[in-house]
Amino acid sequence: MAECSVCGREAIYCARYEGRCYCEEHFLRWFDSRVRKTIRKFRFFGKREHIVVAVSGGKDSLSALHYLHNLSKKVPGWKLTALLVDEGISGYRDIAIRDFLRVAEELGVEYRIISFREELGHSLDELVRIGEERGLSYRPCTYCGVVRRYLLNRTAKEMGGTVLVTAHNLDDVVQTFLLDLTRGEVKKIPRLGPVTGVRSHEGFIKRVKLFYEVPEKEVTIYALLNDIYPRTYVECPYARLSPRWKIREFLNGMEEMYPGTKYALLRSLLRLVEDLKGVYTEKPGMCRVCGEPASGEVCRVCELKAELGILKL
Repeated sequence: MAECSVCGREAIYCARYEGRCYCEEHFLRWFDSRVRKTIRKFRFFGKREHIVVAVSGGKDSLSALHYLHNLSKKVPGWKLTALLVDEGISGYRDIAIRDFLRVAEELGVEYRIISFREELGHSLDELVRIGEERGLSYRPCTYCGVVRRYLLNRTAKEMGGTVLVTAHNLDDVVQTFLLDLTRGEVKKIPRLGPVTGVRSHEGFIKRVKLFYEVPEKEVTIYALLNDIYPRTYVECPYARLSPRWKIREFLNGMEEMYPGTKYALLRSLLRLVEDLKGVYTEKPGMCRVCGEPASGEVCRVCELKAELGILKL
């Protein structure tokens, strides 16, 4: 039985990539110190902030909300609110919303819920069906990702937020990194830095990835120890349709055989993000339809609406 590297008590977790094990008490201290280090290193927050936490109801985003709620008690200049986007995935999002409401109410955090139906007149399930009927080749995750990012950015600004926090962890980041490389989408790599949206366009709110340097497994343990892990785990029905699923399996296998693989990839990513600064400097304009940031005359959400027959351009 493994012992805590700090106090010798029974360990609940061993970080093989650093050769140390931790009991419950010292795991939580270690977790806290690493997240704080990330916050300081990348200058996520100032002394006065309205922090909007993007919450899905899953373990990562609930952990981010819980962690920042506790931290905000020590910073008088911080205001914390939560924002959830309801895509309208039957048998999945309704359960996640229930878990989110339980945690938000226990913490006493103000929140707002917005939905795909409010924005597009249809749920994600309906969008997928309409897309198939119109012969569009998009996967469900395309609709979901594009519209969620759009709604989070726009609504966080409407709420008066100064920074939008997402719960992307180390696994999420390096998975996306490999996906972009396999697709040859080098232009997207700078967006994978820990902080985005700063000075890129007045229409973007600053966005930070709280668990940028923390593996998914460790966020899961944090959620379990703090009793915020979802009471009923339900997997998104569209998750396995994405190439990300295969990338995830590959990376987990590599990490098992060669501990530290994910951190090595993160270091490579950070070097690339730095090297590519200034290479892709095209700044977006404003969408002539909705007024939100767009790389062309029309933003991607409005283009999707047109392709789905929801909007006429």
